[in-house]
Amino acid sequence: MSFIEVPQGSDFPIENLPYGIFSTQENPKKRVGVAIGDQILDLSTVKHFFTGPQLQARQNVFEQETLNEFMSYGKAAWSEARETIQKILSQQTPFCETMLS
Repeated sequence: MSFIEVPQGSDFPIENLPYGIFSTQENPKKRVGVAIGDQILDLSTVKHFFTGPQLQARQNVFEQETLNEFMSYGKAAWSEARETIQKILSQQTPFCETMLS
C-alpha cells in the first residue's frame, strides 16, 4: 500500500512500477523515474536509499539519460531496485512530497 493516491483503474499502482526517462520544465535534465499513478518518482533524488549489494556502488545509474546501464545490471539489481522503490513509496515522510513530479 502506497501513501500516494493512485486513481481507481490506474495502470501504475505500487505493484506495477514502470521505469522511464523523464524531464520537467523546472528540471530539463533527463533522468530515470518510475511511474506511480499519475506521478513520477524521480529516482535521482532517492538514489541514496539504494544500499543493497547490487546497487550501493552504482547509485549514480539513476542520473543517466537512458536506461541502458541499469538494464545491463540484470535481474538481481532490478529486483533489489523494485523492493527499495516499494519501501520508499510505502513510508510517508516530509521528504516524500519533494521526490514526486
